[in-house]
Amino acid sequence: MIVLGLIMRRADWINLTALLVPSICAWILPKRRRVQATTIGVAGLCLILGVRLSHEALAPELCSVLSDWLPAPLMLLVYWQTGRFLRMVNGKLQSRLEGIDRRLLGCLLKRQWPHWLADYLELAYLLCYPLVPIGVAVLYLLRLRPFIDEYWTVVLPASYVCYLATAFSQTLPPRMSVAARGLQVHPSKPRRLNLWILGHASIGANTFPSAHVAASMGASLVIISHDLPVGLVFLWLSCSIAAGAVLGRYHYLADALAGATVAAAVFLLSRYGPW
Repeated sequence: MIVLGLIMRRADWINLTALLVPSICAWILPKRRRVQATTIGVAGLCLILGVRLSHEALAPELCSVLSDWLPAPLMLLVYWQTGRFLRMVNGKLQSRLEGIDRRLLGCLLKRQWPHWLADYLELAYLLCYPLVPIGVAVLYLLRLRPFIDEYWTVVLPASYVCYLATAFSQTLPPRMSVAARGLQVHPSKPRRLNLWILGHASIGANTFPSAHVAASMGASLVIISHDLPVGLVFLWLSCSIAAGAVLGRYHYLADALAGATVAAAVFLLSRYGPW
């Protein structure tokens, strides 16, 4: 039974690698951040092994359900672990990201949007947090549970590529940059909630590419490949998340485009790759 309990899914191996490698690399960091990164990594590894070994104490079906949902909290742990590696802002990269926004978006960033549209975009961006777990629930409802590991095999690498890039290309979120002065943003309740969440759970840096866009787009592509109508709804929500991220100044335009590109690349590799 213990041997069966230790059988790992592809998602488990992805998370195991994503937590273990930074935990080892963290020993080059100053003591406080080293301890934080290692603690987060150990917590995640214990969760993975705990669920695998729980086959001895829990019903197999319950253990299988836990395995289906486990990657969701682990994504958050990997995100926080990445934050321990952040150091100095890359001023050159940030200037380029701001320049792209000025050239391609121009006055769109400074105009006052109708309140209903501003609220919709803020609510759409707020959806970036639950959308990935909702995707798992949708696969259950569509009786597509056998494809949950495939789902995570796209969503996790797409997100972790963004986290890894952020560790080496730190920039400020556009709402916190000098270029954001004079920005006209409707101070609605959804926006205040978004800012509160970011203030308490964010690592305080801009993720480039956008992991929110990459994860939601990756989820949408997998669902589209198995149920087109539902997948198109997810794709619409993912595009709305990207628009809310950019126009709400949570991300640069290049962040969103790069995140969508990463998601498409990972999906294609998972579907048509040599393995």
